[in-house]
Amino acid sequence: MEYFYSWGLLFVLPFTLFCYIRQSNSERIKMIISGTGFGIIAVISSYLFLDYWNPKYLIDCIHIEDFIYGFIFAGILPTIKNIIFKKETKGKLHINIKLCMLYITIFILTFLVIINMLKLNSIYALIATPLFIGIISYIKVKGNIKDILITIIVSLFITVLVYNIILSIYPDAINEHFIFKNVSDIRILRVPLEEWLFALCLGVGSTYTYEAAFDLEKGE
Repeated sequence: MEYFYSWGLLFVLPFTLFCYIRQSNSERIKMIISGTGFGIIAVISSYLFLDYWNPKYLIDCIHIEDFIYGFIFAGILPTIKNIIFKKETKGKLHINIKLCMLYITIFILTFLVIINMLKLNSIYALIATPLFIGIISYIKVKGNIKDILITIIVSLFITVLVYNIILSIYPDAINEHFIFKNVSDIRILRVPLEEWLFALCLGVGSTYTYEAAFDLEKGE
């Protein structure tokens, strides 16, 4: 049971497979690139900041679960709006280096300000970073707020559903692995408030960041 993070990922996998099957080849590339990027960031963050929860990894020195989480969860979100509204991203991949450097700068500054200056837990930096990046991406591609709302709803739905499935099998998963002295102990529908905020902001950050980073047009 203590490896709930490992087996809990299985409950996210069906959503990823559904999205992958429903997409065109170009959108599948989006899923793979977005998922890989977030997976790498999740792994790096897990080694640096394990101060709001302490999950049990299958291999302590290799946080493969964080990469898998990023790959399958973040791979869903950038494409869900196109599935629902029957859209497809337009254009050829051309990385916007200046914008990507801005994203990296935002990531670093957000962590420095929230952790070092404001003395808050790292989860709040993880929450704020995709929010800031998502807003910039939305402005850059002249996005549709409806797309962001749909992505947020899907992100929250998957988060709440998967957590409740895990808790139905392992009721003490949150109590035994979250460090509540560092974060709030507020729970909504059995899910910690910080996980709600993270899912919401990840939805914002996932909606148009891929299009913005690769100078693509939003799906029409």
